[in-house]
Amino acid sequence: MQPKSVEQPQRADVVAELKALFNAAVDGIIVADQDGIIAEFNKAAERLFGYAADQIVGRPINMLMPEPDRSAHDGYVKRYLETGEARIIGTGREVRGQRADGSTFPISLSVGEIEGGSGRRFIGLIRDLSAQRAAEEEAYRLQNRLAHVGRFSLMGEMAAGLAHELNQPLSAIVNYSQAGRRLAERENPATASIIDCLEKITDQAMRAGHIIDKLRDFLRKDDATKAELNLNDLVLSTLNLVEADARAEGIPILTDLAEDLPHISGDLIQLQQVLMNLTRNAVDAMRDGPNKDDGILIRTRRLSEREVQVSVLDHGPGVPPQLEKSIFLPFVTTKRDGLGVGLAISRTIIRAHDGELFCRRNPIGGAIFGFNLPATRRG
Repeated sequence: MQPKSVEQPQRADVVAELKALFNAAVDGIIVADQDGIIAEFNKAAERLFGYAADQIVGRPINMLMPEPDRSAHDGYVKRYLETGEARIIGTGREVRGQRADGSTFPISLSVGEIEGGSGRRFIGLIRDLSAQRAAEEEAYRLQNRLAHVGRFSLMGEMAAGLAHELNQPLSAIVNYSQAGRRLAERENPATASIIDCLEKITDQAMRAGHIIDKLRDFLRKDDATKAELNLNDLVLSTLNLVEADARAEGIPILTDLAEDLPHISGDLIQLQQVLMNLTRNAVDAMRDGPNKDDGILIRTRRLSEREVQVSVLDHGPGVPPQLEKSIFLPFVTTKRDGLGVGLAISRTIIRAHDGELFCRRNPIGGAIFGFNLPATRRG
């Protein structure tokens, strides 16, 4: 039994199918001869350029181009016909098209040569890039706005953090100067106590200067000045800076310092700032609470041969559960008048020291804030 032959489509059917495909294409399709005269113009091209096919067929294709391409187009085609050097044929590029109303728009243009038939002809595939470029420009504008907002937020955070950090030594200077004045006004001034107040004023003024120097370093993107430090010495030196505030609130500060700790590498001033912030937060948390007499405990311990820890334990209300995961983010705070930048800055400092700042619940009530740091060697 002979296989049944497949009926070949008639030429008219093929032409009709190609014509339907030509007009169904989403991209514009234009066919032009070697003289640059338009021979075919599909429906998508009509929508893109605003010409009906019967308006544009038979006219120069450079009508669809703005200057300088309009004037240069014939030279492009002539050079290709004479040399065979293709600069756009078979490659595609982004150019600009011109609509019937004179407006221009970005297009992706791919050009191919139609072989065979009478004369040389070229076919161009055109895709409108207007929406894509608008989206890119909007994304660029959004990126600039976000960068501006980011810079504004950073400056606001830095200014707030600077005010917060400078307020501590400045407040101490005021307190010590007032105490010194009261001592000096006594009938029998206590010279030693006055000298002590003056020395503490000097220390706090120098501390304020160090804070400003560190801000300058940050703005210059300089690395922190790191040196080998003893963790217990860090705690004791910081304790001298915060115990006056705690004592004024009737809150004792206790210490539990592990012996024979490995040394750490760090910037003393920056780490003091972190520990001061954690301790002052603990004082604020317990200021109006019923457990003042339990005090605040600053503890050091060795986690391993390669890691040490400082923790500050308080007996305040603790961190609300809804803030536990966001407490270190900028502008998140449990204080009524707080700015929410101290912990965010502290986390940045500890991360710069390759450490980790943490927050946990105190099993006996309150909160535990602290940080882990890598050790350098045994003390």
